[in-house]
Amino acid sequence: MTTSRDTGRDRGRDGGRDKETLRRACDRFLSHDPPLNPRRTLAGLAEVLPEDAEADFYGKGAVIEDFEQRIAAMLGKPAAVFGPSGKMLQNAALRVWADRKGCRTIALHPQSHIAAEEAEAAERVYGLQGTALGAPNRLAQPEDLEAIAEPLGAVALEIPLRRLGCRLHPWEDVEAFAALARARGLPLHADAARIWESQPFYGRSPAEIAAPFDSLYVSFYKGLGGLAGAALAGPEDVVAEVRRWQQRSGGQMIHLFPYVAAAMKGLDERLPRMPAYHDKAKAIARALSALPRVRVSPDPPQANALLVILETGGADLVDAALDVAEASGLWLFNEPLVSPYDGLGVFEITVREGAMALREEEIVEGVLALQRALADRRAGGRVA
Repeated sequence: MTTSRDTGRDRGRDGGRDKETLRRACDRFLSHDPPLNPRRTLAGLAEVLPEDAEADFYGKGAVIEDFEQRIAAMLGKPAAVFGPSGKMLQNAALRVWADRKGCRTIALHPQSHIAAEEAEAAERVYGLQGTALGAPNRLAQPEDLEAIAEPLGAVALEIPLRRLGCRLHPWEDVEAFAALARARGLPLHADAARIWESQPFYGRSPAEIAAPFDSLYVSFYKGLGGLAGAALAGPEDVVAEVRRWQQRSGGQMIHLFPYVAAAMKGLDERLPRMPAYHDKAKAIARALSALPRVRVSPDPPQANALLVILETGGADLVDAALDVAEASGLWLFNEPLVSPYDGLGVFEITVREGAMALREEEIVEGVLALQRALADRRAGGRVA
């Protein structure tokens, strides 16, 4: 399992510019959220908790236990466990399912977060082995699962699949995957970190989206804007075993209440904004797709994110984006994706509060400025 995302040089190739210093100097952010102010952030979390709230202690206490029950109910599952890391909880759940089946092989998409973004944690830490479910450049289809003849311990779908532009499976395919998994006696797990962002596309509640899956992981720091944290929901006995793995993995921390409070705040304040995030992503896609030599994918966006594909002519996309940041105070993206084609650059726009504060005209001008910066670098012979 390898990664195709450029995990980010801290400095540009040509001038030793510090990316983080530049980012913090910007006053407009196209993707994700603006940088947090720690004091204001922590002060805002105090308002979420009742006056008589007591700190949790190694996963025990009303603050965390009540929140876990709330999440289990939202997702329509018997139980849920909260933890600081979704990677930890999700891989633990897959290990639990695999052990029950007596097979450590998990079917998952080659571009999934588990396969491509976690430094082989599934194999090296949790003793699992991935087998490809579908081809890298498209969503998996039910026939791809039918084509896997080898024994499996579980099947995992990422909903939405971020590396393909946060694409979502057609609902009939989700139901078909569930039926195929049941027929083979296999648990179907969802990497549903962005389940909240998927609701507008499906027009279904979180519980309805979760229903076909035996277990699922959800995140609280992405679209919901939390500090960190995730939950794993599923059957009570599976969740109980995941808690043991959480302890083994160092994730059963003495206090988690700040992360719980941030998750509560996100559910209260950000969850109702998901339709607006989706609409904004579609508006951005319409505006950018009208530009010459620019493509967006998917078109229209299916969640709150899209990929922007443009010609670079060999010039470095990161350095050109840093040129734009220096000149205009607009931060376009954190890290590009590695393009499989020479001369093309790919970056992601994730709509959160940063993009919501920008007019489409500002975003178009930002991408045009990026194209000009790339052209200037080509003209100056500054190419990779």
